[in-house]
Amino acid sequence: MSDVLDRLTTALAERYRVEREIGAGGMATVYLAEDLKHHRQVAIKVLRPELAAVMGVERFLREIEIAARLQHPHILPLYDSGDADGLLYYVMPFVEGESLRQRLDREKQLPIEDALKIAREVGDALSFAHSHDVIHRDIKPENILFEGGHAVVSDFGIARAVTVAGGERLTETGTAIGTPKYMSPEQAAGSKELDGRSDLYSLGCVLYEMLAGQPPFTGPTVESVIKQHLTAEPPNVTAIRPAVPADIVGVLARALAKTPADRFSPVGVFVEALAKRESAAAVSAPVLFTRPTFRAWRLPALLGVVLVVVVGAALVVGRWIGPSPAGEPEHPRTAIAVLPFQNLSAEGPHAYFAGGLHDELLTQLAKVAALKVISRTSVMTYAGSPKTLKEIADELAVGTIVEGSVQVVGDRLRVNVQLIDATTDEHLWAESYDRTLDDAFAIQSEIAEQVVAAVGATLGWAEQEALAEAPTANAEAYQLYLQGQEYFRRPGYLRQNLEIAQQLYERALVLDSSFALAHAALSQVHGYMSWFAYDPSPERLVRQRAAAEIALRLAPELPQAHIAMGLVHYFGRRDWQAALAEYRIALQGLPNDAWLRAMIGYTHRRLGNWDQVLAAFAKATELDPRNAGLFNDLGGGTLNLVRRYPEAVEALTHALVLAPDLRVAAVLKGLVYVSWTGELDTLRAVLDGMPPDADLGAGGTAAVWRARLFLWDRKPDSLLALLRGTGVVLGGQRFLEPTALYAGWGHELRGDATAARAAFDSALVLLDSIGTVLPEDWRVHAARGLALAGLGRRPEALREARWLQQSVVYREDAYAGASVALERARILAQSGESDAALDEIEQLLAGPGLLSVHRLRLHPRWDPLRSHPRFQRLLEQYEN
Repeated sequence: MSDVLDRLTTALAERYRVEREIGAGGMATVYLAEDLKHHRQVAIKVLRPELAAVMGVERFLREIEIAARLQHPHILPLYDSGDADGLLYYVMPFVEGESLRQRLDREKQLPIEDALKIAREVGDALSFAHSHDVIHRDIKPENILFEGGHAVVSDFGIARAVTVAGGERLTETGTAIGTPKYMSPEQAAGSKELDGRSDLYSLGCVLYEMLAGQPPFTGPTVESVIKQHLTAEPPNVTAIRPAVPADIVGVLARALAKTPADRFSPVGVFVEALAKRESAAAVSAPVLFTRPTFRAWRLPALLGVVLVVVVGAALVVGRWIGPSPAGEPEHPRTAIAVLPFQNLSAEGPHAYFAGGLHDELLTQLAKVAALKVISRTSVMTYAGSPKTLKEIADELAVGTIVEGSVQVVGDRLRVNVQLIDATTDEHLWAESYDRTLDDAFAIQSEIAEQVVAAVGATLGWAEQEALAEAPTANAEAYQLYLQGQEYFRRPGYLRQNLEIAQQLYERALVLDSSFALAHAALSQVHGYMSWFAYDPSPERLVRQRAAAEIALRLAPELPQAHIAMGLVHYFGRRDWQAALAEYRIALQGLPNDAWLRAMIGYTHRRLGNWDQVLAAFAKATELDPRNAGLFNDLGGGTLNLVRRYPEAVEALTHALVLAPDLRVAAVLKGLVYVSWTGELDTLRAVLDGMPPDADLGAGGTAAVWRARLFLWDRKPDSLLALLRGTGVVLGGQRFLEPTALYAGWGHELRGDATAARAAFDSALVLLDSIGTVLPEDWRVHAARGLALAGLGRRPEALREARWLQQSVVYREDAYAGASVALERARILAQSGESDAALDEIEQLLAGPGLLSVHRLRLHPRWDPLRSHPRFQRLLEQYEN
């Protein structure tokens, strides 16, 4: 046993059982041990003795406490630290998974999606640490571990602690903080003033290596590598790996900029840039009917479709983008856009303040009925925009612009705000605030009141009270709430963001259990965790309801509390009327909240109130005119259901103008053409431009629609080839179908009854397993009925058809119920119940839904009905 191991074992015998050395690095040796108190394996890292000898022990332990405060899903926590017989040590969890270095050694180049996911998760960890004034200083593959399928970053704060505690004497040990292959130019030059942009550069080097299989700079000596960091441009990654998308090349180039000011800042902007990785070209409107084999009789129809697209594009420009026609008055001053606040403390411990104050100011102004306030999603598109205020005002249809900046210096919060008439460029009002962090809410409340007064709006008594009433008396709790909101409002409702938001809200409530706004926010997080199936357990819904009830008990008039209870009814109970009642109460306090208007629209859609859905869409997009998601789903999705196909194409085209990488809108646009004209080329071109595993949200992945397209095309060989490279289930929130089910249909098209039966049997086994977990899920019963029909087990298939007919979704959900009815009709058709199937089909064609005569003609599942006279009459009756 070595001297160090012997000393460590003896000194820590009461707390840890040290087992063996498991690794060594430039600063520390790592030992595997058992935590005797908590009965868990840990990694004890012992600083090199010569390094510890030149450091102040107390200073090191004091500095390392900062790292111990970092609690984040992608940061490996620090359990313990101390001095054991002169050995400085710190304790972290022992992660059994491999490191990124080990994976790179094995694979060299990672799949692009894997590389981007790892970079995003590490970037999220860095963003959180930087907001607490902790810079890592040694981001490299060795310090990125994998736990539960996710990346976690180790050794946060250790380099800082060593640097601060070692001071000038650190050079005596020959220890360099950082790793040459991943050092930023400023770190390589020996600068002591490093900030988060240095970590970003290192992460850029790691991402480059994951994509290219080698770091951006290599060389025979450390000196040659450092010189390249300082002076050379990295080779274009596409020279090594041509498949890397062009937009990722651009993101990588900016992260690896020599000058820190030219990089993304803060690192959260880098994470967002990676999330928008898809090329616009992949989802741009395709050319219709490009194949030269179409017969001449199709030409008039083709010209009609092209004309609709051209006219639709013109309507898009005129309705949603273009300025007001000549002669109309300018937009009123009471129509306001609050542009994103400039963050002047990006790398400080309160980097979230700019976004938090901006969001809460929007919430405050949304309480004033006399105003029209543009929502967050739309104004955020102008962050860093070169457009003039007049151009922005015309695009958003507002008369007044609010600009501002936020800076945190020590415990001081400095906010500068100005209100500008967008037509005349006149400054209507300006103010500077220099107060403590505890005054955050008071500042935003004063700004809101001043804005209202400056634009000539009047406040009702209740509105005055709502603006002035502080949500909590605990300033630290409010700051944690603001930070939680920053994570909750990030796009995509990603699980990691929701989990971090939950932690921050819960910490706020520890400080102030009477903080109703935080209870309401926590309830929403629980709801989304359940709705997106991140945690579908009944306990999650219980926690959602409990938090909403507490919020309402503490603040019966709080709009956000009623929103939270509305989501309890919407997500958990699917009681649409009760949800709508809560949203209407909330609307009285937040009349300008675009998200709330949209939720009212979505709820009306569940109730089948189609005119109210489109009215809510119009109001929501007036308040949030650059929200591509609204135009895609509430607009395009609804218009498609009610068979207003030209308007659906118009809305979806506009969604793609706003967000060219919105794949789900491009696929939905292709599906509209299928329902409207029976034309498959638009959908085919869109799917050809994206990978099969491309995420389409509730619609599953692109593989689902590729599979259906091959069925419509009656190409069983292509379908079966696709399924061989796909997982066991195709589906999303709207359907859940085993790949074996599609395989059965593919084999049927090939005339191979034996293979089809084997596939249907495999699908049934899987569905029976899933059914034990999701016994009341209509998607499972629908797929099970189709598998049983494929096996010829008619009585059992018809039992599933009856279950679907009796389900709450079929009877009470006008939106999803149409999909349930469609699946029921398919089961009946496959089971030989032609008349019952045709009854269902007739009802589906007569009302809103996805079924159309063109889909009836295309899908092989309707083949058993094709010779039926009633089927033919329905095709003629409902022909477009």
